[in-house]
Amino acid sequence: MLHLVSKIKSFSDSLSLELLESRYTSRSTTDGSLSFIVKINGNAKGRNPRDRDVYEGKIPSITNLLLKCAGNIKFVPELISITQEPREVFVFEDITANGYHAEYIKSGLNLDQSKISLQKMAFFHAASALAITNDPDAFEGYTVGALTRDTGKFYQDIFKKITHPSNPLQIDGMIFDKLKTLSTKIVPKAIGDYTRTTPFRVLNHGDFWTRNIFFKYEDSNLVDALFVGFQSAVVGSPLIDLLYFLNTSVEYSTLIESRDHLIYAYHETLKFVLEKLNYKGHIPTLNEIHIDILKNCALELTYLLAIAPILRANTNIVLPRDQAENEVASVSEKELVEIFTENKKDITTLLYAFNDNGRLDWAFSEGKIKGLIGKFQK
Repeated sequence: MLHLVSKIKSFSDSLSLELLESRYTSRSTTDGSLSFIVKINGNAKGRNPRDRDVYEGKIPSITNLLLKCAGNIKFVPELISITQEPREVFVFEDITANGYHAEYIKSGLNLDQSKISLQKMAFFHAASALAITNDPDAFEGYTVGALTRDTGKFYQDIFKKITHPSNPLQIDGMIFDKLKTLSTKIVPKAIGDYTRTTPFRVLNHGDFWTRNIFFKYEDSNLVDALFVGFQSAVVGSPLIDLLYFLNTSVEYSTLIESRDHLIYAYHETLKFVLEKLNYKGHIPTLNEIHIDILKNCALELTYLLAIAPILRANTNIVLPRDQAENEVASVSEKELVEIFTENKKDITTLLYAFNDNGRLDWAFSEGKIKGLIGKFQK
């Protein structure tokens, strides 16, 4: 007889991902307990068919594609059951019993944790690219992700406050002036970067950051990572996940010192797996990925300034992650000051890197080129 359910630990606020322990008694066996990880759909008005389809359909097919070239690779905890009422509830195996654990959000992930996360995601991306090529119709429901015209209003408001004369980020004049000039253009361009059609497409996790990753150690050695929280999964450029993860999850010191190393580790794994899968489409080169990052600087700037600080601060602020949850309260200027205070130095360093390689000049360059056209015309 099951007679007690107790919450042991909460892993996520927005997803309501919790570790539960169920104690039971039996006439024929010794009393004991079972533990599960339970994810409750945060939207009481509806369900997320995409989330369920990823766990029940997409991940099994992706895993099967990898069997011949990489063996049985596990991406998520084993799904035990899904209930529908009163809310959609996913019940997973308790992976903490097998040595997996979540990391502290505010500190960020170290180099080893970041590298294994990106390498594991590269396996997922590679197999999903083949799956999309084989059956594109199966991914029709994955065209809209977390960044849309509706959700973009939330992030546009953050840029408006960041570039207010009160300057909550306390950045210097040159960087501040450039951001102020770009403030109304960043999010619309980011949405374009996010939704663009690319020759190489993958199934992105869509919310690929620290809270949705569990790590396993054996004898103090990091050996694996598992993912949860696919409610914002979207088909598109792999930069959607790559840039999101780098800016929201990697500890700032590692991101500043080892950014190129992490991008290389991701690409090296992606290319290797695609070749093993005998993928016939175009495989992006490392140079193409770097160029793509430069071209899509507005997307990364949105991640860096409007999303990452909120996630890293581990606040109760809710982000508009998908169309079903776009009615969320805006972030106040006071909240922004508190959020930026803790990581102001690191964010400023990253902004200077943006400026040094011209990623804050894209709007100005367009005007200069148009000016040249006028000069060259006879």
